[in-house]
Amino acid sequence: MAKLNTNSNVYTIIYASVMVVVVAFLLAFVSSSLKKKQDANVAIDKKTQILAALNVRGIAKSEVEAQYAAHIDTTCVLTADGQVIEGADAFDVETKEIGEKFPIYMAKTADGQNALVLPVKGRGLWGGLWGYIAVTPDMQTVLGAYFNHESETAGLGALIKEEPFQAQFAGRPVFGEDGKVALTVVKKGSSENASQVDGVTGATLTSKGTGEMVHDGLQAYVDVLTKAQSACGRHEGCPRQHEGCGRHEGCEGHEGCPRQQEGCPEAAAHKCQSGSECCQSGNCDKSGSCGKPGCDGDKACCGNE
Repeated sequence: MAKLNTNSNVYTIIYASVMVVVVAFLLAFVSSSLKKKQDANVAIDKKTQILAALNVRGIAKSEVEAQYAAHIDTTCVLTADGQVIEGADAFDVETKEIGEKFPIYMAKTADGQNALVLPVKGRGLWGGLWGYIAVTPDMQTVLGAYFNHESETAGLGALIKEEPFQAQFAGRPVFGEDGKVALTVVKKGSSENASQVDGVTGATLTSKGTGEMVHDGLQAYVDVLTKAQSACGRHEGCPRQHEGCGRHEGCEGHEGCPRQQEGCPEAAAHKCQSGSECCQSGNCDKSGSCGKPGCDGDKACCGNE
């Protein structure tokens, strides 16, 4: 048997190819094995950030799921024209999708106040910014905020991630005297009203980016919610479109988005009354009804009060 020539080019190529395949397989196996755990960690981190906006901070990793369930009541996702994306969960909306989709969390703060948590995104000096702003259901006042970044300068722009900067937002009015969104971030020491939050010293561009993210993000939600409320009546918080929403005859007074519930006439237009078209075109039976759908048992069909 011929001796294998380990110095030949063929041997080198085959050996390298085998090693590449083996290493690629091992990396794929490790990545696949760890993906579930990595995804779980990402989800926990996101929930921790949302809770921070609700002033629920300093909790152990093992407590995040329970705290999230306790403070988040429900969520919805709106399109730019105010339509609800049926079955969508705000938590599943990625940061890059914000602006095309508008996720909203209906929640309670650490002290039990009702709140809407609104995710926002922007850009700082070196990379992307994102955050969560908790506001009162009428969007008049900020209840809490959390911000994060991709790659802002440590000790400067990166300080937007720290609680001292974020704590400045609590209690701030969202709107100015003109009724327009006014909340923003300005150079430290230059604020002129309660809607202007001091930025980070030495981080002008990061502060500016954060201010634009807050202002423009909230304005976008105001616009979307205005469209949604116009289409869906008077539902406080996140308007939801249910069948017959805002158009269900006889149910306009139902608090929030009108729903077909017990006591809410399913089809008021077809309710049998003496002299109605339904009764005129039907024949009375022994029960005193005209025997047409929606008229069964209603003696008024035959003029019997």
